[in-house]
Amino acid sequence: MRSPGADEWKKLIAEFEASGLSHKEFVASNEVSIGTFQFWLYRIRKKARTRTSDSDSDSSPRFLPLEVVASPASSTRRGTEHVEVQLRTGTLLRFPVGTDIRYLAELLSALG
Repeated sequence: MRSPGADEWKKLIAEFEASGLSHKEFVASNEVSIGTFQFWLYRIRKKARTRTSDSDSDSSPRFLPLEVVASPASSTRRGTEHVEVQLRTGTLLRFPVGTDIRYLAELLSALG
């Protein structure tokens, strides 16, 4: 594994954003740690959002397209219903029905 500096991470994250690869595929091809990659990805995206929100007059939340589908997982836990969100990376997030929508909006916004 190699340890890029801050300037190289900015370039790597820009490459990742344009690549269409999953996190695992990208870190494998660039020989970097997935944990460090995710740290820098979050940090750079957060800075970009801060700059964008500072320049935007509309501070209302932005939502991504959402598709609601039946989940086989919900039938495995009788009596417990969940809302599932699958990220572009393939990561599946599961939340109990009734989770605060503002929390979900903030979380999904932070995850990009």
